[in-house]
Amino acid sequence: MSFNVKVNNRLLQVLFWLLPVTTGCLHADAQQRKKIKSLDTLHLVAVDSATIRKNIAALSRDTSQVKKSDTAVAILVNRIENYTLMLNDLMSSLKRGFDTSSINTGLPLTDTSLALIKLNIASLGRTPNINDIYTNKVMLEQLQRKLSSWQSTLFSYYNKLININDTLHSLRRDTAMRNIPAEDELYGFYLEQMTNLILKFRTVDSANRYTLTQIGLLQNKVANRYIDASNLYEDMNYRLIQFSSNMFVRDYHYLWQPHHDSINPLGFFSVLRKSLHKSTKVLVIFSAIQWPVFFIWLVLALLFLWWVHNNIRRIRLHYPEQEGEAILQHAKYVYRFPLASSIVLITTLSAVLSIRYPILFTEITWGLNIVALTIIFRMHLPGSLFKTWLMLVGLLFAYSLNNLLIEVTYAEQWGLLLGAILSIILGIRLLKETALTSFAQPKYAQPLIRLLIATSCFSLLLVIAARVGSAKIMGSSAIVNTIMALSLSVLVKILMEAVYLQVEANKDSSTFISFMDYQEVQRKLKAFLNVVAYVSWLIILTRNLYLYDTIYDYVRDFLLAPHQIGSSAFSFSSVIIFVLVIWIATVASQLIAYMFGNTGQNARKTKFGSALLLLRLAVLAGGVLLAFAASGIPMDKLTIVIGALGVGIGFGLQNIVNNLVSGIILAFEKPIEVGDVIELGSRSGVVKEVGIRSSKISAYDGSEVIVPNGDLISQQLINWTRTNRSRRVTFAIGVAYGSDVKQVTDIIKSAFTDRKDVLTLPAPLVQLFEFGDNAVNFRVYFWIADLDNAGIIQSEVLSYIYNTLNKAGITLPYPQRDLHLRSIDESLLKRWDKSSPDSTL
Repeated sequence: MSFNVKVNNRLLQVLFWLLPVTTGCLHADAQQRKKIKSLDTLHLVAVDSATIRKNIAALSRDTSQVKKSDTAVAILVNRIENYTLMLNDLMSSLKRGFDTSSINTGLPLTDTSLALIKLNIASLGRTPNINDIYTNKVMLEQLQRKLSSWQSTLFSYYNKLININDTLHSLRRDTAMRNIPAEDELYGFYLEQMTNLILKFRTVDSANRYTLTQIGLLQNKVANRYIDASNLYEDMNYRLIQFSSNMFVRDYHYLWQPHHDSINPLGFFSVLRKSLHKSTKVLVIFSAIQWPVFFIWLVLALLFLWWVHNNIRRIRLHYPEQEGEAILQHAKYVYRFPLASSIVLITTLSAVLSIRYPILFTEITWGLNIVALTIIFRMHLPGSLFKTWLMLVGLLFAYSLNNLLIEVTYAEQWGLLLGAILSIILGIRLLKETALTSFAQPKYAQPLIRLLIATSCFSLLLVIAARVGSAKIMGSSAIVNTIMALSLSVLVKILMEAVYLQVEANKDSSTFISFMDYQEVQRKLKAFLNVVAYVSWLIILTRNLYLYDTIYDYVRDFLLAPHQIGSSAFSFSSVIIFVLVIWIATVASQLIAYMFGNTGQNARKTKFGSALLLLRLAVLAGGVLLAFAASGIPMDKLTIVIGALGVGIGFGLQNIVNNLVSGIILAFEKPIEVGDVIELGSRSGVVKEVGIRSSKISAYDGSEVIVPNGDLISQQLINWTRTNRSRRVTFAIGVAYGSDVKQVTDIIKSAFTDRKDVLTLPAPLVQLFEFGDNAVNFRVYFWIADLDNAGIIQSEVLSYIYNTLNKAGITLPYPQRDLHLRSIDESLLKRWDKSSPDSTL
């Protein structure tokens, strides 16, 4: 035990000798650093090389601390070189520094934002505006996210500096550095290298300590501001909870009471001026913090505008003028108003996604949206409906201005009363106009207008009952929800028209779009967009009523709450994620078939062929694996499922598995593909779809035959279009005895002359194959390029041969029979004689 203590003491002495040199040197270095106001990594050396050499020479004579040896010279020199390179790398990292410029420049803006929010909280009146409180909360959320990201950045910098510090300390603990060369020449070389190493160590160590100090100070500043923002955020949450609990409590004077406040009378225009000033400052600060958001929306609008213009240009180039114009007229929004359509796109999406934006920013997006919609509606709405739309826009402007007010005034109360009455009148007028007009309107128009009237009536009752805050929310929500519903409806049409232009512009290209079954994709895409629009409108509705956060928190807690069945724990969120991923994979698999597969009687082969089936199988398999991973279900549970499937296969799923495996075989062997004309037993038709379990055949009578894939593998299958669509057509024809055989042959061959659908190689063949009972029979063989035209071409050929034979006087005999009567009843003969006295038997 004492031996270990002695060894440790000696190691400590060697470390202090190698790196800090002496205690006196450390003290002198500390005193010198105190005198330096601004540290520079190039001037951090407190002891010169001569002093270091002198101290090393003195300590080298102490054999109790160091060991002289020539055998360890190679190891020693290698260690010194490695440490020198390591210190160079560390010094290079420290010289490059840690970029904290964005944090240093962002802190003043953060201080300004916090000061503004504190001022807003201090100036909140006795009847605070819910929009003002919510705006403060939004700003604090933005600041918290920004400060949290800064803390993460500084913490990563701090970890890197700690790693550098640990690396420096590891150099101190190297016992191999206690050996020194015994020879004088090697000792001189060692002394020079060791001196340089110590100087580099001291430089790196000082720079690291200085950087650690600066990062620590910056961390302290960021942490203090994060604490302030968190405290203010909790205060805003408390005020919102208070407002929600007192939402339907009287918060102002009744309309028939005097409007002057004896303590602090408030004028409408002074409150408006102060509100606009505050909202503008909040928007400026928000823009400085979240400027990438504006840039993203701008880029999205420009990309959509370029996409539309590019497709319009391609349609005009690829189609004749009149045909191209007819195609473009189907896109009545994006073709005539591309800029307005782009604005509707980004403003509507922004209104749906801007859950954490200040109220002024949201109202600016509303303004841009209604300007673009007004431009579009001016050309498409009837005059009476357009005037009603302008009235709706006016009410939106009034309510938007009212939402900015941070204090309730008597004039605002009367304005809310007037706005509610006008909204009710407007809703009643809309109900009458939509009932009488022949203009095409959305299915939800009538329920939406009734909701507008009901919400406005509720707002009217609230303002009469002196519930001004709640009346403001209900009145504004009634108008905004109506306008955003119209905007979402127009957005769905804009997106559908943009997809339509994309398909029309690429019909003759070799891209995948030219192989799309657009009608089916259009139907499904429209249904999907309508569902998304409906959900988006519900989000806007709950946010305008300030119920979004409450509903979101409740739903999140419900979904994330753990449940247990036996030993298995789960949550509803994991179940929903699992089902959702499987559903998305299934829809994606079907969408691939719809986009690249041809359906119906006009099905044709595509270049993708059975690769679609493999792709669909891969999508489904990937979806199952992703569903297990995304929902948090352990992958070992998958083995249980596979085992259960194995038992099910043994008991009764043989046919299903057989069909599934057969589908995989069909994908690899490709005996049939979409668009092939096949015969399977007594069934024939065109392959419409090669599915995973079964395939669809479109029969010629219009029916669809569902054939299990196992039957396609196990039964004899005739594929008429396996390699090409050419087919041999055969028919027989008979002429009367005595006809010229060569003349008949020439007439039949002439039916194929200059007929473009008939192949010349192999050439048509006419053979006399039989002397029949009533005719000399010929058999005709010819090949056609496309078997779909077999019936038409055969009909034309037979018509030509029939007419030509008639003109040549060649008879086409019909069956004749000679009847020999061996006996007959005499009464029949007498009756025959009476009816036909001139006839002879």
